[in-house]
Amino acid sequence: MNKLMVIGFLGLLLVGFVSATIIYSKPTYQDGSKINWEESEKSPVKIDCQRNEWNEKFKDYRAEIISKEEMKNYVGGCKW
Repeated sequence: MNKLMVIGFLGLLLVGFVSATIIYSKPTYQDGSKINWEESEKSPVKIDCQRNEWNEKFKDYRAEIISKEEMKNYVGGCKW
């Protein structure tokens, strides 16, 4: 009985994978147009942040001169 359940489960799993492959092999947008997977996003250009500039930004952030959002943008734009 257990062998039959395992075989049935594996068969169901196989059918699920095959149907998922067929359904998602050629995805389209809702309007029917083809999705172009060749396009890739370019990563943003990051700059080398100088130690003095970095320290000054953190001083300004701690003194609440610049906002948290500005600080996140600055930190995210620096090379590590």
